[in-house]
Amino acid sequence: MKIWRRQVLTFLVGLFGATIATAEFDGSKRLLCSFGQVVECDAGEVCRVVTHESVDAPDFVELDFRKKQIVSITVGQSSQADEMTVTDLGSFLIVQGTQGGGQGDSLGYSLSIEQATGRLVAAGAGENAGFVIFGACTFK
Repeated sequence: MKIWRRQVLTFLVGLFGATIATAEFDGSKRLLCSFGQVVECDAGEVCRVVTHESVDAPDFVELDFRKKQIVSITVGQSSQADEMTVTDLGSFLIVQGTQGGGQGDSLGYSLSIEQATGRLVAAGAGENAGFVIFGACTFK
């Protein structure tokens, strides 16, 4: 009986281990990403850790690789989709784009998503300010 249990346990561990190993963030599925720590740097100032709300970063972003669109999601607000470009570096997905269309708070951004874990580092640059944001993504 113990041998049978070990065989079943070994089979289940192998099955779920294979499932986890193939669940890479490779751009084949839509992702939902959230932001954690945000570092804001203004020209001529010392950089500081701030909240994502204080820099008007959304609560989440949805990445649709098939449509090549990124949508900002903030509770109680709607947002239109913006185009994005994607580069697959093998172990990282690089997502780049712009926001704002050259008016007011426009910025360019780049997200680096680790394909094995879904962890992300984002950088954005606008008029006299830059941001580095750390977060994570999951499948939508």
